[in-house]
Amino acid sequence: MSTLSAPINRLRCVNFPSARDLCIATPNVSPATDNATVMQLFSRHKELTSLPIVEEGYPLGLINRHSFLSQMTRPYYREIYDRKSCIAFMDKNPLMVEASSLLSDVADKAVISGDKFLADGFIITENGRYLGIGLGLDLFRTVSDIHTRQHQQIIQSIEYASVIQGAMLSPFRQAMAASLQDWCLTWEPRDCVGGDCYAFQVCEHGWLAVIADCTGHGVPGAFMTLIFNSALEQALSSHSPAQTGQLLGYINRYIKDTLGQNDFQGQFTASNDGCDALIIYVNTETHTLHWSGARLHAFFIDTTNNELLTLDSDRMGIGYTDTPYDYQWPTCQRRLQPQDLLLAATDGLTDQIGGEKQIKFGKRRLQSLLLRLRELPMDVLAHQVLQHHLDWQGTQERRDDLTLWGFRYP
Repeated sequence: MSTLSAPINRLRCVNFPSARDLCIATPNVSPATDNATVMQLFSRHKELTSLPIVEEGYPLGLINRHSFLSQMTRPYYREIYDRKSCIAFMDKNPLMVEASSLLSDVADKAVISGDKFLADGFIITENGRYLGIGLGLDLFRTVSDIHTRQHQQIIQSIEYASVIQGAMLSPFRQAMAASLQDWCLTWEPRDCVGGDCYAFQVCEHGWLAVIADCTGHGVPGAFMTLIFNSALEQALSSHSPAQTGQLLGYINRYIKDTLGQNDFQGQFTASNDGCDALIIYVNTETHTLHWSGARLHAFFIDTTNNELLTLDSDRMGIGYTDTPYDYQWPTCQRRLQPQDLLLAATDGLTDQIGGEKQIKFGKRRLQSLLLRLRELPMDVLAHQVLQHHLDWQGTQERRDDLTLWGFRYP
C-alpha cells in the first residue's frame, strides 16, 4: 500500500501534455482488503475522491468515496460489510488511460464516459500496469488552459497577419493620394484580416483601380487576396490596362490554374474559390472611363444629365469551377465629364442585415444616399454612407468584409 504524495506542481507546463502530467500517486488496495480498512483510508485522506483496487500491479477498478460512504453509513451496513472484500463497492469499468496518452485524447474519452468520470476520476497506467489516478477537474482545467493559450497564439498571429496585409495594400492607398484629387477609400475586414482587397497603379496615359471581393473572409479570404494580387500583377504584364475585360480573363485562368479548378479532364476538385471584381481604367488624356465588372457593381453620377447610373457588371464570377476557363468579360467605356462621380462597394456593405425589419441594406438604399450626398467631398460622402450603414446594422454582427471606394473626376 503506497502513501499519498502531495500533488505539488503536477500541472506543470509542458509542450505536449499527456496523462502522465496529471498523475497523482494515491493509496491503493488489493481485492482482499476489507471495507473497514477502506473506511479508515477515506477517513485518513480527506482529499481522496476514489480508491484504486490493484492486484499484482494491474488495476481492477475504483471505489468512489461518496458512493462508498453513503452505503456504509446506512443502518447495519457496517456490521454486514466491514469484514467483507472491498470489491463489493468497486466500479469494475472505470476510465483507464495510458500515461503517454495526449490530454486531448483523454478529454474525448472522458466526454464519452459521462458524469461518472467527473466523480471518480480515471486510472493512469503504464504498459497496462497501475501508475496513479487523474482527476476530472484537473483534466478539464488543463485542457481549457491549453485551448486558451492556443487561442491567444492564433489571435496574435492573425493580428500580425493584419499588419502584413495592411502593409501590402498601403502603397496602393499612397498612390491614390498622390494621383486623385477627390477620392475615398474604406477597407474594413470583418475578422482582422479579410478577403477584400484593392489595387491602384499609375499608367502611361492615366491610372488603373481594382476592387476585389475574394471567397470567404478571415484567414481563407486573406490567402485568396494573395493569389488575386499575384494574378493581377501577371495580367498587367501581358495586357494593356485599358483592356479591362482581358485582365479579368487572365485573372480567371490564373486562379483556376493555381487552385486546380480548370477541370480539363472532368476531375473533381475540393476547391471552388474565386472572386468578384471591378477593374477601372481612366485615360486622363482622352477623358475616357474603361471598366469591366464581374458581379461587382459601381454607381456613376453623370453630372451632364444629372442622373445616377449603374455601371454594367457581368454575372459570371472569376475563378470558380462553373466559370469557363476561356470566359471573356466585356470591356465597357464612356466619356468622362468634370465632376462625374463613381462609387463602388463590395457586398459587405449592401448585404448587411439590419434596420427595423432586419433586411439587407441593399443597393437602392446606397443609390439613394449617393444622390442625396453627391455634392459633398468624397471623403465626407463616404463617412456619411458608412455612418448610415453602421446605424442600419445596429446590434447585428458584421456579415462580411467591407470595401468602399470612389472618386470624382476633376
